[in-house]
Amino acid sequence: MTLLTSEDGKFEAVARGARKIKSKLAAGVDLFTYGHFTFHRGKTWPIITGQDPIERFPWFRDNPDLYTYGLYMAELTDRLVSGEEPCSEIFQLLLEVWRLLGKNADRFLLCRSFELKLAHAAGYSPHLHSCTNCGTESTQSFSPRHGGLQCCNCQGADVIKVDPGTVAITRRLIEAPLSQATLVRLSVSQKKELARLTAAFLAYHLDLGEIKSRRMLVE
Repeated sequence: MTLLTSEDGKFEAVARGARKIKSKLAAGVDLFTYGHFTFHRGKTWPIITGQDPIERFPWFRDNPDLYTYGLYMAELTDRLVSGEEPCSEIFQLLLEVWRLLGKNADRFLLCRSFELKLAHAAGYSPHLHSCTNCGTESTQSFSPRHGGLQCCNCQGADVIKVDPGTVAITRRLIEAPLSQATLVRLSVSQKKELARLTAAFLAYHLDLGEIKSRRMLVE
């Protein structure tokens, strides 16, 4: 099993016999399980000796579309957290977005907000206040390579055209609490720009490779 913890980051452990019907560990080995675990330090892997589930997120089992979102967010977190180091902000962010998905919140906005906040928590955030090259506030495009906005005089061939409204929405999704992401209102063009901006920024700066569950999202 791969486990994410608030204080010790991400690590792998073994749950021996957990797939047996009568195993006392069976309830804790499913994906989307938040709980307390106890371990015995084995020679190679920590061995799980006990577990106490706290939260189950049943909507992921009941709704295939929600399942793909929960899976994508878990996979994205797994790729971004490198190992056994404290990651309290990321840990709480994943828990919160799983809970919000069960409240019929806007999945598209939650997903974009989660991606941006996750990158910010890992030390990466797009520059959205002025041109990354000359500093002017008159901008009209976003450069994934430079990680931020560019004006018409500085923009290169890789830029994505974005209007000021999309930029303002992106900033809000980074700065506002995750629970307020669904209060944002987007036009069809802003939705497309936001999706392109976020995907391009994550792909270029986080070097995540292919995330298979991303292709299954229904947006």
